[in-house]
Order: sequence, then structure tokens, then C-alpha cells
Amino acid sequence: MNTSTPALLAIGAAAVLALSGCGTQNTDQPKEHGSAMGSAEAGDLTVEGAWLAEPAQPSMTAGYLTITNSGDGDVSLTEAETSLSDRTELHTVETTESGASQMTPVDTIPVPAGETVELASGGLHIMVLEMERPPEVGDTATITLTFDNGETVEVEAPVRERAGSGGHRPGDEQP
Repeated sequence: MNTSTPALLAIGAAAVLALSGCGTQNTDQPKEHGSAMGSAEAGDLTVEGAWLAEPAQPSMTAGYLTITNSGDGDVSLTEAETSLSDRTELHTVETTESGASQMTPVDTIPVPAGETVELASGGLHIMVLEMERPPEVGDTATITLTFDNGETVEVEAPVRERAGSGGHRPGDEQP
């Protein structure tokens, strides 16, 4: 065997593992220990299952939750704020023409009347950027959601350990 073959095999295996984390599979689920996931209500809106992922890098993390609109009118999530940073954005994950996953900021997240919208890894989510101090597993942060109908929902979200290897990697963020 050529002495460079093992090195090439190792590099190839590392590339496959790295790329497998970039897909849109929902592998960023919290492990089932630690703090309970947060929930809150305001008007016709219910937020459940709120949690923040253990940061993949010190300056950023992602938030996940579900929003149920039990009202008769459509609403849109227009803003998210957190106690972790002054810069929090609404994002989605899109697949580029080459097949790679790319995070993209969105202005709003529609929540149709009578429906539930899930913010989850590989899709719509809250992106917390430019954190001065990364939270640790077990910490809790406040997420404040603002909707176009004037409703505001504040929910306490625990920081939980990632169960899978998916989710956000250094370099995923947009400048």
C-alpha cells in the first residue's frame, strides 16, 4: 500500500463526516436531560418547546421552538431578541444549486391561522450572533418574539446539549 493512501482515506472520511452535518436533516435535537424546554402564550399565540443549542462556536448559537396560531387571522413573526446578544436574526436553511446547505436571513416567518410552525434545525430557526459570552448547557436565556399583529411573546429557553452532529458550523453565518 502506498504510504499516502492512509492519509487520503483519512481526509476522505473526514470530508464525508463534515459534509453529512451540512444537510437539512433535523439532527440538532436536544438530549433528554437538563432543563425543561420553555413555553409561553400571548393572545392566540402559543410558543412551545423553546430551547437554544449548546454553541458550536463561542460567538453564535441557534434557537428552536414551535409557534401555534389558534386565531382566525394569519400573523407573521417579525423579530426575535434574546438576552444573550444584541444581534438576533430569523433564518432559514436553503439548498444551493450545488446541493450545499446555506443559512439565509428572512424578514418574517408566516404563522397561518389555525396552524403550527416549527423552527428547527435544517429549516426556519432563530440565529443568535455576536455573543460576548457563550452560554453553557443548563443556562437559561430569554427569547422575545414580536409579531406583526402587535403581540409579543417572551419565553425562557434552556441551553441544551446537541444530540447529533448536525446544525451550525463555524463559517455558516452571514456577515
